[in-house]
Amino acid sequence: EPAAKEEQKPDLKLENVRAVLAEKSRAGHTAAIRTLLQKYGASKLSAVDPKHYEALLKDAEVLDDAT
Repeated sequence: EPAAKEEQKPDLKLENVRAVLAEKSRAGHTAAIRTLLQKYGASKLSAVDPKHYEALLKDAEVLDDAT
């Protein structure tokens, strides 16, 4: 049987990423989010290439652990 990890992930949309980053920003991670956006070559979320959304969210998930 195929591994459960192989199930299809829903496409991430700008709105999904924005919601997560807004929550992190409200939690006091605004500067870290700016740094993450720069890591992906953007000064704002709308300038991030959609192919980077998943990696950007993974990076953002660890922000709570870094405080």
